Amino acid sequence: MKVFTKNEYGRLKSVIVGRADHANWPKGDIFFDRMLSLSTYPGSLKIGPVADKVIEETREDLFAFIDLLKENGVSVHRPEIMDWRRTTASLDHVTTGMHSYSARDLLLSVGNMIIECPTPFISRQNETRAYHVIKNEAIKDGCRWMAAPRAVMETAECVVKDSRMNLTERYPIFDAANVLKFNDKLLYLVSGTANHAGAEWLQKIVGTEFEVIKWEGVYAFAHIDSTLTSLNADTILVNAERVKEDTLPKFLRSHKKIWFSKCTERKFHKFPYASKWIGMNILSIDPETVIIDPAQTFLKKQLQEAGFRVLESELRHSRTLGGGHHCITCDLERE
Repeated sequence: MKVFTKNEYGRLKSVIVGRADHANWPKGDIFFDRMLSLSTYPGSLKIGPVADKVIEETREDLFAFIDLLKENGVSVHRPEIMDWRRTTASLDHVTTGMHSYSARDLLLSVGNMIIECPTPFISRQNETRAYHVIKNEAIKDGCRWMAAPRAVMETAECVVKDSRMNLTERYPIFDAANVLKFNDKLLYLVSGTANHAGAEWLQKIVGTEFEVIKWEGVYAFAHIDSTLTSLNADTILVNAERVKEDTLPKFLRSHKKIWFSKCTERKFHKFPYASKWIGMNILSIDPETVIIDPAQTFLKKQLQEAGFRVLESELRHSRTLGGGHHCITCDLERE
């Protein structure tokens, strides 16, 4: 199982697609609870097993998505099925798990390396166990697979202040989904799920092959891929509500830009774990081809006018579970 990827758009040859099986909203996760407290939605998320209907419909959608990937020459790997409703205990915490639906959240593939990232979500710190078969096969084929130091996440490590999450800088904290690959550059979003120490640690790990560029003051809540997406060597998709020309990183200002503002709000089951902007969470499978949510008709038109071939694959519960096509995949190999 070869691992090699330096960008978000080279021809996709091999990928991990997540699972919704036994998805669960965790109990005992301080960080998860505090992030939920920042939601502006008037309802509340029910802690415990995700509804069977949501899991079954998501399973159907994932199988259809996998079929589409295979039709386009992409080899697909899956995490092992785990029961995330079970309770686990460490020296510091007792918590249930969450899910392995968003495969990109915790695994950062860069070059011939995969990094298990120091997620602030206590409930997800054991999630990489679901990838042990993939891990062993990748290591056999020369992949450098490593785990970052685990984030301790004591009460003082994540403090809600001025309607945003403030992380400690005592040690590295970040999700893989805070990072976008631009060949020799790694764009790192400093946010409620990624601190400065994480960027500095990542730079030491990747060495001189990649430059880690911190991007801050843009989107404070969570991950980068509902704010910015790399479509090919000189084109980016940009969230027009969050980003302005002068707030883009300098190395991206000469790129062609597709400014996305007319995002269709997909329905959700009882509580939206993701905002409407999960609609721009799309997957490039080569420099000319992207997979999007069929609900995003305006985005489809924009992409086609820019010369892209657009494929559609429905994810009925992208907002419910918090993951679009980019979130639920982890690139293993791209040309």
